[in-house]
Amino acid sequence: MKTLILGGTGLLGPYLQDAFAADGPAMVVGRTKGPHRVDILDKDAMAALIQAEQPDTVINAVALTDVDACERDPERADALNRGPAAALAEILAPRACLVHLSTDQVYPGNAGPYEEDRTDPINVYGRTKLAGELAASAHQNSLVLRVNFFGRSRTAGRVSLSDWLTQSAREGRAITLFSDSLFSPLRMETLAGITRNLVADGIRGTYNLGSRDGASKAWFARRLAAALNLPLTNATEGVSADLPGRAPRPKDMRMDVAKLETAAGLELPTLAQEIDAHAAEEQGEAR
Repeated sequence: MKTLILGGTGLLGPYLQDAFAADGPAMVVGRTKGPHRVDILDKDAMAALIQAEQPDTVINAVALTDVDACERDPERADALNRGPAAALAEILAPRACLVHLSTDQVYPGNAGPYEEDRTDPINVYGRTKLAGELAASAHQNSLVLRVNFFGRSRTAGRVSLSDWLTQSAREGRAITLFSDSLFSPLRMETLAGITRNLVADGIRGTYNLGSRDGASKAWFARRLAAALNLPLTNATEGVSADLPGRAPRPKDMRMDVAKLETAAGLELPTLAQEIDAHAAEEQGEAR
């Protein structure tokens, strides 16, 4: 099985490549970085790539994830968050699986955990990502996954939330931990492995893919620091309103994962389990 990972030069790319390489060639394709490049805003260039490679699976990880940048430039946000999905849905042969990675910010964020049909995004990022989902779903062999993630970055120049928190704790930086921002992320390694299994098992449709519970980002930071035996001496708790002037963000992004657990016959890990697994990996490599 051949897999193309578009937008694979981001944080998830190396993990997706490792997971899908177990089944055959997995090629990371970037727009400006990496050995394999294509202009993902050029439909003809995308079609030529697909024609040349004849992939069995295409993973669309292309996105403009900077929420404030999306708010400032909605046209660019639409071009990156919806455009490639729409092009791929039209270009790909029916036999090829289109995996579209989306976000928990398609939900309004006032009363999670959210089931899949309760979308109502409150910012440009969420609206354009939801438009991308709808575009990808036009392909009859599609898998749309709403995700949030953490873990060690293996991508030069990119830092994950857990990387930032860990480095901040080690350096004793003064940071604010949001107690009103709730989410249910998975480790990138877990997310990539489950995505590979879903494709292999023929699971199709739109699903939440996250930890089975979730917590505030303040709780996440303190639990992570404790697992790594790091002090958070200069951390204070606050709320998202403490940072005015930003684009609106959903506060409660926790996702209900029951639909996916039932469809795939699996039990997703808790957030505490994922934090502990990440800490064990970090401490093991530090020895």
